[in-house]
Amino acid sequence: MAKRPEDYSSRTFLFAMATLVVLMAISVIPPIEAGGISLRRANILSDLIRFDSDSAPAEEPSQPEINVEEFHVDLEEVERQVAKAAREASPTGAGTSVSWEGIFEQQAADTLRSMEYGPAAADSLAARETAIAEADFSALLPADSLITPVEEFHEGDGPTPMQLLYDKLLDGTRPVRVAFMGDSFVEGDILTADLRELLQDTFGGGGVGFVPAASPFTGFRQTVKTTSKGWTPYNIMQRKSVPAPYAGDFFVSGWVAAATAGASTRWDMTSRRRHLDECRRARLLFISRSPSQVSVTLNGGEVRTFGFEGDEVVRQIVVEEPVIRSLEMKIEKGAEGFTAYGADFDDLKGVAVDNLSIRSNNGQAMFWTSPTVNAQINSMRPYDLVILQYGLNIMQADRHDYSLYAEQVEKMIRFVRSCFPQAAVLVLGVSDRSQRGEDGIVPMESARDLSHWQRKAAEACGAAYWDTYGAMQRLGGMTRFVADGWAGKDYTHINYAGGAQVARALYYGLLQGTQRYVDNLREMIERQRPVIEEPLPDIAPAAGDSLHIGQLEPPAPLTADDIRPASPKPLPLP
Repeated sequence: MAKRPEDYSSRTFLFAMATLVVLMAISVIPPIEAGGISLRRANILSDLIRFDSDSAPAEEPSQPEINVEEFHVDLEEVERQVAKAAREASPTGAGTSVSWEGIFEQQAADTLRSMEYGPAAADSLAARETAIAEADFSALLPADSLITPVEEFHEGDGPTPMQLLYDKLLDGTRPVRVAFMGDSFVEGDILTADLRELLQDTFGGGGVGFVPAASPFTGFRQTVKTTSKGWTPYNIMQRKSVPAPYAGDFFVSGWVAAATAGASTRWDMTSRRRHLDECRRARLLFISRSPSQVSVTLNGGEVRTFGFEGDEVVRQIVVEEPVIRSLEMKIEKGAEGFTAYGADFDDLKGVAVDNLSIRSNNGQAMFWTSPTVNAQINSMRPYDLVILQYGLNIMQADRHDYSLYAEQVEKMIRFVRSCFPQAAVLVLGVSDRSQRGEDGIVPMESARDLSHWQRKAAEACGAAYWDTYGAMQRLGGMTRFVADGWAGKDYTHINYAGGAQVARALYYGLLQGTQRYVDNLREMIERQRPVIEEPLPDIAPAAGDSLHIGQLEPPAPLTADDIRPASPKPLPLP
């Protein structure tokens, strides 16, 4: 007789009940920390059981968002060094500069055209009336509701820094230079390539702007081809390991290159964006502490050699030609102590945009640069706008108070104004970012909080602000960026396609500001026109009478009150 099989269903039920009891017991264990890592409560019955800690707001992380020591800077010493460098700078003198055609003649460096408002400016504004009347960008702009505006916080009389920038864009007689200082978000000319292209489409200009002499990331950049050999590049983020004298030579670009005998770099223009395949002016920037000879090859053909005495000052070689498609620099003699910064490619007018991105930088690296170097290079090619794009690397999911970082942003603004006094400063709020949570990919709300603190810093310093986070939200947020192939799967970094989207949004903000400035100028000109408040008397002669001009009494002369505009100050931008 066959043995009857045993029934194990009761054991299975008991095992399941025991497992459930264990999991419920685990659920009541409070959140703990292990090895500095915060472990969440394991609650498999989250839909049925709620704990106070589940709904309570997360506490701020115990550690500060930044290491304040990294942001230390003596701003009074910065101002002293900049003032000294500005007094001694000779941007077109024989001691610092040579041109493709020979030594520069002494001439005034680029200066700001002063702007006057009120009755005294009537003639100058009227003279520009025709040009202003032709400036109309409304056809290029979407509806205001679709634009993330550039906000400007400015107190006091006279034109604001952004109004000065808009005026230079309209003037068009010399290059308007933009320094875009940022982190890995714009590395490789992401975003800045498209911003440059759009601004040059609208206001003219050409060339890729500043390019380092050597760096490990040159191959990543699509907008210029850089071929270098014989250099040792140093990055400012590793400044503690950089040997003297190069550690004290950094420009805000964040890269220096130490030469060996025969070191050379060739830059070839590309057609990856409009206006980049050629330019009309190139500028080589370096320090030659020992007597040196530098050869320059233009467009792969003509070669000229320039000699320099040893000195600590920044030198430049400027090439102006109708067409520049490639440029090569080679150190023939004097490589010892030779610090190369790079080359600058632009036009004689229009817009130039420099991508000055430094990976892992939250803005503190600018405080490690040389104020003297910054001031000397600024005397040769002054910046008109400095954009600060930082903060991506300090965001934490549970942090909402970034007041400590906001204090450092205020110092950045003051540092930039010391080194580049002609420039308006525009703070970009941190970009949108997402993270993986229990419910899938969700926005990181701390991005909004950090943006708020960055805006407060701009307001405290009277600078301008643009809400990158808000602009990306208008485009669907980081989740849409990833879904559409505009950003990486880290839900943090945009790619070139995403950069084009953000660049266009920023371009619209700047163009809207320019259009409003034009509208305000037109209104100001109209207010300054003489107005005859009362109609002329009827002077028609009676029938049969003759009229002689000498019989008419001249009208009373207009007084200042008759032509004074309603507001002698510049009309504020909305």
